[in-house]
Amino acid sequence: MRLLLVLSLCVGATLQTRGQSLSSAHTRWLNSFVEWELYAFSADGADDRVDEGETPREALFGELKLRWLAMREDWTDWEFTTPQGRGTIRLKWKDDPTHWELRTYTGAVITMRAMWSGDLTEWRVTDNTYSLTLRSRWKNMLDEWRVDDPTRGVFYMYTFYEGDPRDWAIEDRLDASVSESMKMALVFLVLFHSTPRL
Repeated sequence: MRLLLVLSLCVGATLQTRGQSLSSAHTRWLNSFVEWELYAFSADGADDRVDEGETPREALFGELKLRWLAMREDWTDWEFTTPQGRGTIRLKWKDDPTHWELRTYTGAVITMRAMWSGDLTEWRVTDNTYSLTLRSRWKNMLDEWRVDDPTRGVFYMYTFYEGDPRDWAIEDRLDASVSESMKMALVFLVLFHSTPRL
């Protein structure tokens, strides 16, 4: 009887945390960092049922791009699309690179602030309910970033090839309580601060 209770609790916990896990981010064009495509493993759990040695199934999850791409290249104003909706990411104040704000068209607001003045390698990301801390592994090389939260889980981004910021792997083991908007804020910070603005 105890074994049955433990098994049912484990299955319930697994079902509650199942959702789309981000898997990678890639530039849309080889020579530009103004448009990105984001991919995720399938939401139906098919990634757990693949045969040994087989690659999990990925699907296009969303996109991130400069907002006024056709008119001007303003690196302080971005827009994104995910299955939950659309929104914008902007510097809160144009002369302060340490404070960004993500706003969805449904009213969600995510604030991104650098933890230390003059240091853009450690960020606090919050929706005013809870906060996550995103850190670069190194201060002088921005190829690896990580969130390691004891309550919400782990989020890890790293380049497929050292020194090439066009393609990123994402290990998304965050709890289901972390919204797609919060994940988009994490992805944005990594991509924006790790790529050249050409």
